[in-house]
Amino acid sequence: MKKTILVAMIATTLFACQQNVTSTEKPACTSSCVKEGPEVELIKKTITAYSTGDWATLTSVFSDSATSSHNGDTVAMKMTDRIELFKKQRENIEGNVDSGTPNIEVVTVETTEERYKDIKWGHAWINFKSKLKGGAVRSTLTFVSFPIKDGKILGEQVIYDAK
Repeated sequence: MKKTILVAMIATTLFACQQNVTSTEKPACTSSCVKEGPEVELIKKTITAYSTGDWATLTSVFSDSATSSHNGDTVAMKMTDRIELFKKQRENIEGNVDSGTPNIEVVTVETTEERYKDIKWGHAWINFKSKLKGGAVRSTLTFVSFPIKDGKILGEQVIYDAK
């Protein structure tokens, strides 16, 4: 009998000290950063197309409504117009542009904003080198940010030293 009373007292003590705690933990974050995958391959394809002057492929990686902003542009231009500028610039370059070994990452960020839903953010750091007609060599360290959705690039925002 003493054992039963002792067990009952211990059980009562344990249950009396138990606290009901409501969890305030959020579900695991769905943000990520990767260096491999289909979006990374899409960015590599974009860089290669630009470097080799493959304008059809470069056009194909962007969505129909894609825009382009370089450095201090106050208004983005249509990507198709930017590609036309690239074609004109290429007339002053001998051969292909060397893109070296770009550093590429794709970031997925958790968001509640509908306009950013399902967008992944590609980033590339590239050291472009080219030989201008006349013999001068130009090297330009470039950072590019690409919003990507459904296998297409929605635009580019590019920062580089224009000197």
